[in-house]
Amino acid sequence: MYRVDSPGRVNLIGDHTDYALGYVMPVAINLYTVLHAQKDEKARVYSQIFREVKEFDLEDIKKANDWADYVRGIFWVLRVEGYKVGGMRGILGGDLPIGSGLGSSASIEIAVLAFLNGAYGLDLLPIEMALLAQKAENDFVGVPCGILDQFAVVHGKKEHVIFLDTDTLRHEYIRFPGDVQILVFYTGVKRELSSSAYAERRKVAEETLRLLGKRTSKEVEERELRNLPSLYRRFFGYIVRENRRVLEARDALESGDLQRFGELMTASHWDLARNYDVSSEELDFFVRKAVEFGAYGAKLTGAGFGGSAVAIVPEELALDVAMRVTDEYVRHFNWEPDYHLVSPSDGVRVRKV
Repeated sequence: MYRVDSPGRVNLIGDHTDYALGYVMPVAINLYTVLHAQKDEKARVYSQIFREVKEFDLEDIKKANDWADYVRGIFWVLRVEGYKVGGMRGILGGDLPIGSGLGSSASIEIAVLAFLNGAYGLDLLPIEMALLAQKAENDFVGVPCGILDQFAVVHGKKEHVIFLDTDTLRHEYIRFPGDVQILVFYTGVKRELSSSAYAERRKVAEETLRLLGKRTSKEVEERELRNLPSLYRRFFGYIVRENRRVLEARDALESGDLQRFGELMTASHWDLARNYDVSSEELDFFVRKAVEFGAYGAKLTGAGFGGSAVAIVPEELALDVAMRVTDEYVRHFNWEPDYHLVSPSDGVRVRKV
């Protein structure tokens, strides 16, 4: 029997830049998908969250449009890529919320892949695991995500943020201050990552690069967008500015300038809201209130369209900020949100039990 602890993730800055091969700054967090599993002739998984069992044929893996597609997709991609694996009998649980914008799909994918890697001796490198999981989500599940989530879940490091160039996949770790807390706030607004809105933005980014004759967003200057259609100019202008902000945020964090780092986070949010159209009234409300109550900075995290927001807060103020924002949110929206005070975590861990 194996136990796998696969973390969630938040992205502190650099959203919607990964599919344009730009810069991102994610962190694995200490909320986990936990998988207990053993080798078996069949593939059978029980979800403690959904309280149901899913079983599927390893010789005929088909998408079923349910939570187990993230499990099926991993078996599918390994077979497509020529890896020989048998089945598994497993139980999925943990404390990572599902569908709240904290990378739960990538966390499940990596949990299953890490088990299969260990149980069947695949000898996959961490980066190979991230790329295989991304391919499963793109080509089997049908979500056109970039590499950010899977990379963070695999490569997370305790007490550190990841600065990642999603083009070269070169990355570096930057120490996260011990006296700062990460506040994750789930608005209660469900968002569907594979929706047409997300796919449209990726299509616009790819088409913009094609029209400009550029390979990555890192090569583009904002002035080069002047002759493009207005939607392309507005959407890709955000990506160009966000790449610059991520670079500046890296420098600010390395020098300990949390005030500047927070300002860049908040600027990122309002650019996403006004020029990329991926925010919501609830996310905007959280950002305003978190900063008003003492956060260094705040923003939506992940794809947007609802889901979660994130703030960095002085440790001594973190609980107070979380509770005050929650009280205001309940009064304004008549909805009880969830919040978590989290810390940077190590990436996926596998052990025999």
